[in-house]
Amino acid sequence: MDKEAALHALMLSELPHVGEKGAERILQLNAERQHSLATFFRLPEVVLRDEYKLHPLAVACIVGGREEHEQRCQWMLDRLASVNGHVWIAGDPAYPARLRQRLRPLPPVLSGIGSTEVLRASTLAVLNSRSVSEHGVSATLAIVQAAAADEFTLIGGGMKTGYRIAAVAGRAAAAARVIVLDRGIFASFGARFDRDPFGFGPGRSPLDATRTLVISPFRLLDHASPRSGQRRDEVIAALADVVVAVHARAGGQMERVCLEALDRGQCVLSWYGENAGLIAAGARPITEADLASGLRGFIGRLDP
Repeated sequence: MDKEAALHALMLSELPHVGEKGAERILQLNAERQHSLATFFRLPEVVLRDEYKLHPLAVACIVGGREEHEQRCQWMLDRLASVNGHVWIAGDPAYPARLRQRLRPLPPVLSGIGSTEVLRASTLAVLNSRSVSEHGVSATLAIVQAAAADEFTLIGGGMKTGYRIAAVAGRAAAAARVIVLDRGIFASFGARFDRDPFGFGPGRSPLDATRTLVISPFRLLDHASPRSGQRRDEVIAALADVVVAVHARAGGQMERVCLEALDRGQCVLSWYGENAGLIAAGARPITEADLASGLRGFIGRLDP
């Protein structure tokens, strides 16, 4: 994406009182009217209010505060670019293809830091419900080590214990990783873009930006919320070619995203077949013994 397009994408994302649904509606109306985002930000107040149905504060930002809004977003874009950052808008060829193909609704704007090359490999996510047992920890470690040995890129998050265990194990195994945030890029990194955004202990390990991609569907300064955690989980599952449910509580969030992945035709594995609902829906059981011959080999032997 060129600098002007990236700036307008960021200006859209940072509009007050315009969330994902609002941004998606703007893009749809722009497409119908054959407007670019550059044109959208120059539309008159009456059109923004009556046709685009924008919140009064969003209209005021575009009509009366456009120059200030643009300057603020340009500063953010420059800061992001200085740390090998990215901004993608839905429809841009560089937007992660797995999300474009699998996820509905699609995040209209994504930001990221790190190497997009890690998405060229096969991808795998290890999912755990909020409470993680000793059994879940050992299973996560075994799966991550097997995935790293077979050169999968690991898709995960932070904050939730299961994701952090998988992230630390992946880092120890020198695996390529994608970290999906439940908050904005700037809110996660603070002033230290050279440090991994999540980890155990008082410090944060150095970020290997050549083997890690950190992405967020949220505004750069947004903090986490219950809904943002759910959106993170949806993005993680959609990015994964293989989803391994170590512990997915019946009726819970992880079971839901796994069922959605099955509906999309993704490969979903259930550790020891513990989640009967997932098995009934088409997930396949997997155990430590199945990892002995390699994760790719086990997946390749599954019936289509």
